[in-house]
Amino acid sequence: MIRFLFFLFFITLGFSRHIHAQSNDMSIITWQKPTPVFSQSFDWLKLTSDEWLKGDIISMYDDELEFDSDEFGVKFFDWEDVSELRSRFDQKIRLADDRIVQGFLIVKDGHITLISGGTEQHFPLTDLLSITSAADTRKELWDAKVSFGADLSQGNSNQLNYLFTAEVQRRTPVNRLRADFIFNYSESSDNDVTNVTVNTRRFNAYFDWFYNAEIFFRAVEYENYSDLQQNIKVRHSIGTSLGYHVVNTKRIEWDFTIGPSYQSTQYHAVAAAESDESVALSFSTLFEYQISSKIDYTLDYKMEFVSDKSGARIHHFKTGFEFEFIKDLDIDLLFYLDRIAKPVAAIEQEAPEPNDYRLVLSVGYQF
Repeated sequence: MIRFLFFLFFITLGFSRHIHAQSNDMSIITWQKPTPVFSQSFDWLKLTSDEWLKGDIISMYDDELEFDSDEFGVKFFDWEDVSELRSRFDQKIRLADDRIVQGFLIVKDGHITLISGGTEQHFPLTDLLSITSAADTRKELWDAKVSFGADLSQGNSNQLNYLFTAEVQRRTPVNRLRADFIFNYSESSDNDVTNVTVNTRRFNAYFDWFYNAEIFFRAVEYENYSDLQQNIKVRHSIGTSLGYHVVNTKRIEWDFTIGPSYQSTQYHAVAAAESDESVALSFSTLFEYQISSKIDYTLDYKMEFVSDKSGARIHHFKTGFEFEFIKDLDIDLLFYLDRIAKPVAAIEQEAPEPNDYRLVLSVGYQF
């Protein structure tokens, strides 16, 4: 029995020494960071926290990178939080000296490498102003949205109100194309008699060329407008202007423009001529602020100084919020004001009211 106990003691002692030796060997093994395999189906972003994200590079302006993560959706990152960036397609970058170069993009250790046609170009990261896609047909260059709001009531009188809006924009490091369309319609019916109370259409489009980070030229701007209640059958405006970026980041954009334009207006019915022409001076400002990933704020205002017989001063004002409640679907709450200082009256009728107000709740889809 005693021999058996001694035997167990020595076996246990040897086993414990073996385990201790193994633990000592394991203690000197250090963890090595895995080397990621970069699938060419994605762009890749590494943060200073050593986290990797795969997805799509959308753009970079004013030291803010917009990245569409395959897992987390569209996110904004301060450039100081980016450790490494790799693109799968060519990218256009704008440098501090206003040069624009393109190629397969690698950003690492404060250095930019562009690879194009087997040739590498190298730049310090401090010279980088912006990044956009180099493929002009890629959807990342375009932003578009359509919205629809309707109100239908029935009873002693039937009322139908609806508003349709559409917006599209294409932006590169050197230019911007934008177009907006608004259609507002309202009718009421009583005893089989239908009365149109609101019928307004506005189409506006412009093309901007960026001279530098602050100054841009609105090479051409065109507007087509009609308003039944203001007695305007169709009004054409075309002009050009000089613009200034007060703020120009991915979250905040605030522009001012001023310049001359030409305006031609046809009326439904007036006591004098049924059309009018005028030289105009236009002033506008656009302020867009992404408050959070779910809430956007917009303020858009334009004023035109025209001849007295064309209305003297014409104002268009839009402001409100967009709330994202499902990916790509928004709830929009917008306020519109259209004002003509001296509206033109129809034959044997009083002059229309100068101001038209609308508060609209609609659903929008972004793509």
